[in-house]
Amino acid sequence: MSSPSSLNATEKKAAFSIALLIALRMYGLFLIMPVFSVYAKTLPQATPVLIGLALGIYGLTQALLQIPLGLASDFFGRKKILTIGLLTFITGSIIAALSSTITGVIIGRAIQGMGAIASTGMALVADVSRPEQRTKMMATIGMSIGLAFMLAFITGPILYGWFGMAGLFWITAALAALALVQLHVFVQEPKKHIDKGFRFKEFIHTLKDARLIALDMSVFVLHAVMTAVFVVLPLILVEKLDFAAKAHWKLYLPVLAVSVVFFIPMIILHEKRKKYFQFVSFALVGLAISQIMMAVFNSSLLLIAAMLVIYFAFFNFLEAAMPAMLSRIAGEKYRGAAMGGYSTSQFLGAFVGSSLAGFLMSYSYTSVFYGTAILVIISALIILIVPKS
Repeated sequence: MSSPSSLNATEKKAAFSIALLIALRMYGLFLIMPVFSVYAKTLPQATPVLIGLALGIYGLTQALLQIPLGLASDFFGRKKILTIGLLTFITGSIIAALSSTITGVIIGRAIQGMGAIASTGMALVADVSRPEQRTKMMATIGMSIGLAFMLAFITGPILYGWFGMAGLFWITAALAALALVQLHVFVQEPKKHIDKGFRFKEFIHTLKDARLIALDMSVFVLHAVMTAVFVVLPLILVEKLDFAAKAHWKLYLPVLAVSVVFFIPMIILHEKRKKYFQFVSFALVGLAISQIMMAVFNSSLLLIAAMLVIYFAFFNFLEAAMPAMLSRIAGEKYRGAAMGGYSTSQFLGAFVGSSLAGFLMSYSYTSVFYGTAILVIISALIILIVPKS
């Protein structure tokens, strides 16, 4: 018999199954990020703006459909919506794999994003867990997404060297098909579920809380910076430093490993000191510094590696810390509405960041880093001045 403070057997199985399901899909989305802009530049009719759009368009369609699909799962069932989402994602991956033009890839990526299942997966977590264990289960899923992100950056360049970009999209489709099998074999949907839907007045309440708005803006900027950086950085590595795309894993593997050494202590101190907004503001300032230094010191692989350690350390800290803060501030009653706004901001940021990078790199690659630095500094100032209670 499990204690009230620990996950029971059903919750452990559900947490693992749902985490694997979402991680397989997210790994596929992240897989192309380290090398896509290098490939896209070779496509007919490709322009910097279209390259940025192709990388980030999934964020726009995910942002538009995340909440509607979550609400639809209240009426039609979680597994049905998850199945539709995964099939849509597979369709988009196949279209992108078969495309030989930038327009075709944009269409495929947009359809990938339409398979927006994250909110439905989180709703399924709520269905199968006790309220006091829900945060642990969601943390497990968050960790799985973080691992998928790091694994994609290490394996993406290797797989690109072996199979090309079309091969990466086929691998993405295959992983989504595997997730579909796993959904129907291992994931159990309870007969009764907790409505994910939230009343309009609850959503309005979250818009009145300056702390929640500040976190929404921060995650928007965080993901805008992420996609912007990886529109332009692979091109700098290839064109300026003559560092082949298929070898980029040799950079990302040690960088990610070292960044973990810094970001884990930050998480521990963040929870121990309970200076939540001060730590987030500090991390955003560190992120801004990493962007300025990337703009100035991008002529050496060693210097870029050092800047990436700083970037990934603060990025991973913010990815872990901010959702926990939002959950704590919103409380049980408003958590669904708050998470809906947060997720939408996150995906919109991914779209805006890559689009902005595509526009700015028409002028110069370094202008992208200055642009992202300005965004992060504004976000840090907002976090500093927001009321803490």
